[in-house]
Amino acid sequence: MSDISNDPDFIDLVAMWHGNTDLPEDRREQLLKRLAEDETLRSVLARDIQMAGLTRIVQSGEPRWLRLEEKLDCLTASDHSTETEDAVMAAISDSMNASRPERNKLRQPLAWTMVVSILLAVTFAGLWGWMQPPVTNTFVVIEQSKNARWESSDLPTSDGTRLGLGTLRLAEGLAILRFDSGAQLIMEAPSEVKLLDAMRCELSKGTAVADIPESAQGFRITTPSADIVDYGTRFAVSFHQETGETHTQVMEGRVEVKHTRSGKVVELKTGERNTVGGEELGQVTDGRMEGHRTMPVPTLDRGAGWVTRTSTKDAYTGHIKGHESDVLLYVKKGFQEDSPHRQAYLGFQLAGIQREHIVAAELSLYFSPTGWGLASHVPDATFSVYGMTAGHAQWNEDIMRKKFPGKPNFVHLGSFVIEQGVQRGRFSIQGETLAAFLREHPESEITLLVVRDTAEIEDAGLVHGFASHRHPTLPVPTLAIQVRSDRPIPTEL
Repeated sequence: MSDISNDPDFIDLVAMWHGNTDLPEDRREQLLKRLAEDETLRSVLARDIQMAGLTRIVQSGEPRWLRLEEKLDCLTASDHSTETEDAVMAAISDSMNASRPERNKLRQPLAWTMVVSILLAVTFAGLWGWMQPPVTNTFVVIEQSKNARWESSDLPTSDGTRLGLGTLRLAEGLAILRFDSGAQLIMEAPSEVKLLDAMRCELSKGTAVADIPESAQGFRITTPSADIVDYGTRFAVSFHQETGETHTQVMEGRVEVKHTRSGKVVELKTGERNTVGGEELGQVTDGRMEGHRTMPVPTLDRGAGWVTRTSTKDAYTGHIKGHESDVLLYVKKGFQEDSPHRQAYLGFQLAGIQREHIVAAELSLYFSPTGWGLASHVPDATFSVYGMTAGHAQWNEDIMRKKFPGKPNFVHLGSFVIEQGVQRGRFSIQGETLAAFLREHPESEITLLVVRDTAEIEDAGLVHGFASHRHPTLPVPTLAIQVRSDRPIPTEL
């Protein structure tokens, strides 16, 4: 047993498992063949991995051992039969075929890891109960996730997975958790939630939206600064790590908010919100609008024949005191007619371009989280871009607060969709309609209007935002224009 630790095959297997080396295909196959045939080698390798703590990878975002169990459907502590060995060897054959040289080389390390995992899984079968918490200790299920990207959570994160005590860290998107008590909790990225039991969880970062039926009355969400107890309601809680503030907003029903330091308590009812920060419990205020920030605010090269123009001015309407941004252009359609709405206006200067020779065009907008509103209150959202047909080109950014001056006419140029939970990325419209608008517009200065067609499903929904020409890091609104090649192509202004 001691000699095998100096065995070159063992040394290479350990290095490959750790990802510290890469080996030729013939050497890989040689190692896999021996690993399949040598039970002692498998046992020592498994023990080495266990001692190094590597078996804890079962808790990663896409758990290796859970995927393995699903693939073979036979790896349990009590099932180490001939059928198991046959399934293992069949999987080995499939994985080795997947790593042939003619396949993408990037797949080879993945195939290698899967094969080694399959071989070691039989050895680890006796440890399965230690690696997986007993089913009786689980109390919540990941009911659904949407556009989710998980960070270093210490629990499995696949849809349908039952979970027990542990922490979930959601980097992007939404995730819906269903507790055995009946409570539903929607995590809105970026957020971090520690699951305690069927009636309790801790929110240490970001936003969670709770929908609590009668069976789960008394459900509790704690943060480092507050303790929120439900009495049959729908409510949202956000915790800001930077400030230590806890924001609570009630959509329906009643909750009790307790200030951790002072022990003071305030009751919130439908349409009310509260902020707990530092030594202050905070007052009860109207929670109908976006309510509170849920997160802090943090040129394409197309080659010959294309020229780009960036916005020379941009602004949005529907400003609300305390909810403004100097670097993002807010876009929103409210729940009701008198709810807050936002629309963004972009000004571009096309002087120097032979516009009659434009053959193609694309408008690109770079979205970023605004930190306002709840993503779970806005479904997949359609955005439309309109072009101002004529006049009003001389509008000024400074006067764009409540609404655009005058009543200009617009034509629809295109639309795009942002899925629920997505708050960042590049989105664009392109096509002949946009190109024709640029060709036929009577003035060199044009104005585009960006609106969200999709309304929030209830008040306090997400405010989308994209970078203005004042944003310090993100690309500004950009028009890419292709001009017919038989004409001189101007450089960027």
